[in-house]
Amino acid sequence: MQDVKLNNLELFFDCVDESNNFLYEVFRKPYFELIEMTVKNILAGEVLTEFDDPKDLRKLKKIYAKIKNVDFTVEDVRKAMQSIILRGFKEMRIPNGNTTPDTIGIFMAYLITKICPEKNLSIVDPLCGTGNLLFTISNYLDKDLELYACDNDLWMTKLTSMMSDLLNCKTEIFLQDTLSLNLSNMDAIVFDMPHAEYKDNKYFPYDAILHYKKMLKDNGCMIGMVENDFFNYDNNQEFKKQLLEDMTIIGLTELPDEMFKAGKPKIILVLQKKKLKEGTKCFMVKLPNFTDVHTFNDALTDIEMWFEKNK
Repeated sequence: MQDVKLNNLELFFDCVDESNNFLYEVFRKPYFELIEMTVKNILAGEVLTEFDDPKDLRKLKKIYAKIKNVDFTVEDVRKAMQSIILRGFKEMRIPNGNTTPDTIGIFMAYLITKICPEKNLSIVDPLCGTGNLLFTISNYLDKDLELYACDNDLWMTKLTSMMSDLLNCKTEIFLQDTLSLNLSNMDAIVFDMPHAEYKDNKYFPYDAILHYKKMLKDNGCMIGMVENDFFNYDNNQEFKKQLLEDMTIIGLTELPDEMFKAGKPKIILVLQKKKLKEGTKCFMVKLPNFTDVHTFNDALTDIEMWFEKNK
């Protein structure tokens, strides 16, 4: 697990923010383009941006000098950039639905360690958004990882690529529709399913999950956030029938309502591509507010006992 030095986190955030603001004054570009310009300069270790006025170049060099030779952790950078990206959403009036809370990523990383004990793992987020879920998980896993990400939005894949480069976390990123993504032998699939309507007897989350399961290797897992009425649309139980042909629901985790003040509450669905012994029941827990340490640890104890019993 990575420690976060608050002063370094703030230092990185302030540098990127100051650079973005300065570049806006000069170029008046949309916020995500400013982030892209700033990140390219930071990664290069020099100012690649071309200015008409040499004084502007000197000012920008002075901004970047504040972080030169500072030893940032990957969590310093990820958390700082997450705040920058959220500011970008606000500036561009884009809903924040493309970002998943850090606490969810940390919890999913914990579940992956319980299901996949191997040292080398391949993980894909086929609905990656800004990549925060995938990179939170990778930062909290002490494993050798192959990472893959997919989104059908150009800027989401660009932001994911920027994060990948800043974190020095090699990730293969696909700009395409998630239902056309075809990978194989994945150890883990993680996602935060966006809101979807039931239309023409079709429900996108069902189609997506049935597609994703083909990408898993035997014993691989799928851990995803879905809206808490997820199973209500399976009127004829056809989805469940197809899902359980080669998958097992090993856990359902209800999340705190206060996490979803701006949208529908969600649960975490935990699936594994294997058959458990007959009569095995999945674990079902309701997580409290993540700041309620005692009750939260009780919920983790219940999950630990389930895995101990069913390993």
